[in-house]
Amino acid sequence: MWFKNLCLYRLQEPFHLSAEELEEALAAHAFQACGKMDMSSQGWVSPLGRDGEVLVWAAGGCYMVCLQEESKLLPPAVIRDTLSERVAEVEEKEQRKVRKREKDNMREEIFHELLPRAFSRSKLTYGYIDTQEGWLVIDSASWKQAETFSEILREAISTLPITPPATQSAPQSVMTHWLAQDDIPHDIELGEEAVFEDPQTEGCEIRCKRQDLYADEIKGHIKSGKRIRRLAVTWNERLGCVLDADTSLKRLKFLDIVQEEMGDREMESAAERFDADFSLMSLELKRFLPRLLELYGGEEKSPNDRLAG
Repeated sequence: MWFKNLCLYRLQEPFHLSAEELEEALAAHAFQACGKMDMSSQGWVSPLGRDGEVLVWAAGGCYMVCLQEESKLLPPAVIRDTLSERVAEVEEKEQRKVRKREKDNMREEIFHELLPRAFSRSKLTYGYIDTQEGWLVIDSASWKQAETFSEILREAISTLPITPPATQSAPQSVMTHWLAQDDIPHDIELGEEAVFEDPQTEGCEIRCKRQDLYADEIKGHIKSGKRIRRLAVTWNERLGCVLDADTSLKRLKFLDIVQEEMGDREMESAAERFDADFSLMSLELKRFLPRLLELYGGEEKSPNDRLAG
């Protein structure tokens, strides 16, 4: 259950639904497996897994939910090969050329014949709403997948005004400054991985792994005009991750000091274990996310905030 990647959204207004109200809204959009003629299906399932009965798990003002997506796998090559065989059969049997319109009709027939026998692939995406701090946190390495999650959640609850966090300074500029000026924040320790990109040349990048990021050769990339897009760091000896210039976090890992705070308590059930893990993880992120924004110069004020100020 521990999140491995983070795509972050700021709630633009307070989240007023209770856990019970959110449960009711998601139940109307619960997951249903693909029918024989369906290519895909999406819906909400229990974050506790198959044995779970609730669609929303609440802990410390945070609501965990889980989206399941199922898609049929019907490779175009299979349809193409089957079509070629049928076209050849018709042309040989009837001694005539099969024209484009007839081929298109045959392709459509083949698609519907094969679809019920296609293999299915399922994917689970977890996310939680922090109603106190105003976050939607999604465990995804892809903004596209995070958008899918948020759009389906919005459909279920009718409204969900969110936006990725806007910061006073661009994360790329901040991370580049850290290395260029040896100005690493006191609670940040550099890892051994970074991705540099050349803003003047599309697609030009340098990936460093198992490298001393304090070395002169690393600074040489910055002097030549390259900027950091991703940077491995450890925060306060509590968690490690790869910071991305798009404000997402990759390969998030909660370190031993966090895990040890769980103590040696015996968990009587999977639900109790889930609750303990979720409570600890969400509490840790409540501490880290404000610091992350602070590292990037703080949040940029919204127009309403500026008017209020």
